[in-house]
Amino acid sequence: MEKKLLLLSMVATAASVSYGQRMDAVTEHSKYIKAVDEYVPAPGQFVNTMPKYEEGDDAAAMVAKCTEAIAGNKRGMICLGAYGGYVTFHFDHSIANVSGQRDIYISGNAIGSGAEPGIVMVSKDANHNGLPDDEWYELAGSADVDSVGKVVYGYEITYSLDAMNNVPWTDNQGNSGTVDRNAFHRQEYFPLWLESPLEFSGTLLPDNAYNRASGASEFWVRDALRYGYVDNVANTDSAGCSFDIDWAVDAGRNPVSIDFVDFVRVYTGINQVCGWTGETSTEVTGAEDLHLQASLDAIMASPLQAATFEEMALGTDGYWNGSDTTGVKTDGGYGSVAYANSVVSGSFRFNNTYNVTWSSWSGFAVSNKTSVVFNGYDDQYNSAVGHGYDGSDNYAVAYPYGEVVEVLNRPEGEVLSGFYVTNTANNVKAYLEGDGMTGKFEAGDWCKLTITGYHADGSTAEVEVYLADYRAESEAARGYLDYWQWVDLTSLGKVTSLGFAVSSSHNNEYGMTTPGYFCMDNLGGTPDETSSVADKAVSRPSNAVETERYTMGGQRVSSPVPGVNIVKMSDGTVRKVFVK
Repeated sequence: MEKKLLLLSMVATAASVSYGQRMDAVTEHSKYIKAVDEYVPAPGQFVNTMPKYEEGDDAAAMVAKCTEAIAGNKRGMICLGAYGGYVTFHFDHSIANVSGQRDIYISGNAIGSGAEPGIVMVSKDANHNGLPDDEWYELAGSADVDSVGKVVYGYEITYSLDAMNNVPWTDNQGNSGTVDRNAFHRQEYFPLWLESPLEFSGTLLPDNAYNRASGASEFWVRDALRYGYVDNVANTDSAGCSFDIDWAVDAGRNPVSIDFVDFVRVYTGINQVCGWTGETSTEVTGAEDLHLQASLDAIMASPLQAATFEEMALGTDGYWNGSDTTGVKTDGGYGSVAYANSVVSGSFRFNNTYNVTWSSWSGFAVSNKTSVVFNGYDDQYNSAVGHGYDGSDNYAVAYPYGEVVEVLNRPEGEVLSGFYVTNTANNVKAYLEGDGMTGKFEAGDWCKLTITGYHADGSTAEVEVYLADYRAESEAARGYLDYWQWVDLTSLGKVTSLGFAVSSSHNNEYGMTTPGYFCMDNLGGTPDETSSVADKAVSRPSNAVETERYTMGGQRVSSPVPGVNIVKMSDGTVRKVFVK
C-alpha cells in the first residue's frame, strides 16, 4: 500500500480555529510529551537504528519505541530521515496559545555548525476522536521572509525501495536523486516496516549546507536558519528551540488564529546530501509545553459547551452507532469482536459499545432520522418527535448498558443545567400497542429514566423523569413524552459523569420487558419556552411472537438470560431486551 503524507492540508477558511479542549484524567499533568502518535521516517542513514527496528516490528511497535525514547523527560533520540520524514506526538492536555509568548519547546541534536532544520506543524482535535486526522497548520519560520523565492511550497517527493542500495527519489520539480549509503551505516536505509513507494509533500526549505574545504577534501557546514525550526540550534538556546502558535499559517500562507493545539508534528524540511556526512535528517529528542499551568487554567476557564450533536455529519436520514469501529477493539464474548467507541459533542464524551459480530450496540448513538414510526429493528434510531430539540437535525439515541457520559476538562466536576429528553418510536409503539414481549400500557403503568450523577469524591445523586406515566386516575392525565421535555440536573451538584437507566412497571421474572431506549439533546444547554411537538407514532396491529433468542455474545438460548438478549420475532423484527 502506498504511504502518502500531505504535510499541509488545504483549509476552507483561515479565520480562526476554536473547538473544545482536552485535559486527560491524570493524577498530575506533565509539561512533556505524553505519547507519539505517528512515526513515518523518510530513508536515511539512521533509519532502522534510532529507534531500532527488529524483525516483525510494525508501525505500532515503532511508535511505541518512539514514545519510549522521547516521551516524558527521557531525552532519547529519534531520526526522521531525509526530506518529509515525520513524527507526530501529543501531550496529556491541549496546549494553550498564550498571547505574546512562545508556547512549545522542541529539542533536537544540532551541534556546532550542523543545523538540520525540521518544520513544525500543529493541529486541533476538531472531530474529537483523539486521532491526528484534522487540519494541519505550519508554524512559519524565518525562511518565509529571509528566503523569498527560494522556498518551494507544495513540494512533493517519492522514495522507492532498492534493497541495500542508494535509495532513489523523484520530485514534482522534475528532479531525481538518491539518498546515498555511506561506510559508517551499513543497515537498510529504507524504513523496513513501511511499504514502497513512500510519498511526502509539504514545504521545502532551501539548502543550508556547503563544503568549506577545497580540493578533494570535504568539510561540510550546515548553517542555522534565523528562527522557527527544530534541530536548528543547540538545545541550550531556549528561544531558538521554542515555537509560537501565533506563527500558524494555512496552505495559502495566510495567518490562522488558533486558541489551543492538541497534536504537534515535525518533519525534515531540507532535501540535500552533504558528501560523506550523508543526508540532512532532522532529529527530535523531546518537547515541552512552555506554560503548563496557563494551559490548564485556560482549559478550565473555557465555558461548558452544550452537546447538540450537530457537528456530526450523518447524511440524509442517517445515524452513527459505532459500526465504523474507530474505537478500541475488545473481546465481545463467545468469540465475538466488539469496539469501545465514543463521540464527543460540546464538553461531553458519550460512550458506545459496538459488537461487530452481532451488529449490536449499546450506550449512545446519534441520529437525524425523521420518521416517528417503528416497524422493525432498523427503526430503533427513530424518535417520537422526528427531529432534534427546537427543530434541529441531530439527537442522541440511548440504549444504556453501563456506558456513561463523561464531563470533559472538569476534574472536580461541573453543575449541569440539564438536557432535553423524549421517547424513541420503539418505546411509543410498546406503550400504545405492546408487542411479543409486553402488552400495551394500562392504568398504573409507567416507564422512567433515572439519571445518576457521579461526583469526584465517589458519591452519587439521582434525578428521575417519566418517559410514560399512566398512574393517574384520570385517563386524560395519562400519557407519554412525544415532545422534547427539559430535565433539570442542577440538584445533582458537581458531577464528573452521568449514568442512565430505564425502568418500567412491565417486567417478568427475568427483568424489564419495555424497550430500554430514550432520546436526548442539548445536554448542558439552556431551557426555554419552545418545545417542539410531533404526531404520535402510527399504530399497527402486532401479533408477533418470539422465534429465536441470543445473548449479546451470539449464543442461542432457549429462555431469557441475565443481560442484553437479542430476540427475533415472527414478523421479522429484532429486539434488544434487558434481563436482570
